[in-house]
Amino acid sequence: MIAHFAMPAANPRAVADVFARIIDGVAMPFPIVEGGWIVVARDGSGTGVEVIPETSAHHPGVGAYDPDFVSRQPGDEPWESQIRQDGAPQAASGFHVALTSALSIEEIIALGQSQGWRAIHAQRGPFFDLVELWVDNRIMIEVLPPEGTRRYLAFYTPDSVARAFAQPALTH
Repeated sequence: MIAHFAMPAANPRAVADVFARIIDGVAMPFPIVEGGWIVVARDGSGTGVEVIPETSAHHPGVGAYDPDFVSRQPGDEPWESQIRQDGAPQAASGFHVALTSALSIEEIIALGQSQGWRAIHAQRGPFFDLVELWVDNRIMIEVLPPEGTRRYLAFYTPDSVARAFAQPALTH
């Protein structure tokens, strides 16, 4: 289960609105990061998307956990990740996430195209299909419509993936 993920965007509010449609969530300002927005799914799963300005960068904190420190808000603990507006927008990224959605392939593609993003129906081999949604035409999000989700869940088990990739399934 993905609890939440954060991603940079040129227009965090517009991107948050798109994700709110995809996961049937609610978008709202995210005061932890200036200019950021957060989306929380309505289904009780705890799934969320934090959309932060494209120049935001996470930096490691300093020091060790202090049990006596009284936190007033997330991010004020100096040992935790610090988010600052000092990054450069990336042209491309190895990051991606796959999300399930109740929207159809056509609805997902239309939603992406309404933002001027590349949105294309794609097959992941014989295993499942999805829509590649290219946020800001830079960061790929895989969105699985209902049938793609069904096929994904049938395929994405340790034994099935190991067979497909001709690898032994290791347990730890």
